[in-house]
Amino acid sequence: MQTHGILLGAGTNEMELLTVWIQGQLFGINVAKVQSVESFDKKLVTAMPENPPEVVGMLLYRGRTIPLIDLKILLNISPVALKIGDKNLNSMQNRDIVIVTEFNNKQNAFKVQGVNRIFRFSWSDFVPINPLIGSTSYVIGSVQADGHEVMVLDLEHALSSVFPHMVLEELSDETVRKKELVSRDKLNILFAEDSPTIRKGVVRVLKEAGFVQLQDFDNGQSALDYCILNADVLSDTESHTVLITDIEMPQMDGLTLCKQIKDHPQLKNIYVVVFSSLINTQMVEKCKKVNADNYVTKPESNTLIDILDSFCLS
Repeated sequence: MQTHGILLGAGTNEMELLTVWIQGQLFGINVAKVQSVESFDKKLVTAMPENPPEVVGMLLYRGRTIPLIDLKILLNISPVALKIGDKNLNSMQNRDIVIVTEFNNKQNAFKVQGVNRIFRFSWSDFVPINPLIGSTSYVIGSVQADGHEVMVLDLEHALSSVFPHMVLEELSDETVRKKELVSRDKLNILFAEDSPTIRKGVVRVLKEAGFVQLQDFDNGQSALDYCILNADVLSDTESHTVLITDIEMPQMDGLTLCKQIKDHPQLKNIYVVVFSSLINTQMVEKCKKVNADNYVTKPESNTLIDILDSFCLS
């Protein structure tokens, strides 16, 4: 483990976490999703009628208004008793901070009770959450830092509970109509996504669109192991295989997975689409460096299906 330093490279299987305090506990937010850290000023917040309790209101941020979600309320966790003499923890209490994020091509703000520091980890250091509770938890796993267990937040899942349309598009009428014109049932799809909520949603949408040959994985390492085990079949040009991968995943992230696939002599011709909430100008360059064939930002499911259709027709 390293603290924050040089910029992360593409395919290094590393992540950086901004650690924040919520109810006296440390939580981690992927730095790639963080746009800025601001002091909380209630004068900049406009309450909205009929909002769920976790939505504080609309925050005025750089000339526009964005939703402000209180993670303390959303996570519904009880405060941890403070330890006498724990200066670091005590100093973070009652210091409301706003974390402004940008992912899924949207800006949102999350209210926490203090900021700790940034750490760099390998995704292999990450301990995934127990799958028995993973479908309902806003935490995707944990890592150890400075003697603390840091719970890593799944902000996409958190956002989906408040604004479902921001996380995954439903099928458009045009996408449904094209189902009869394209041999979607012939395409072999491998899909790597660690979030149970997002994974189930994407699988449902793809199957509704007519893609029936679909194998899903909850991390990049499992997807790579499957590909290597089945390399002889997947390398066959008649197999028509597409790998769709998220970027943030335990054990092995999507960029590292793509790099491993493209560097493998038998697997390099698998068509790889990066489907992530983190797609921006900088991330597009990283996708290109690992030779991804295409990239789509969540929640654009219909754009993803357009890409798959083009591959079916080629």
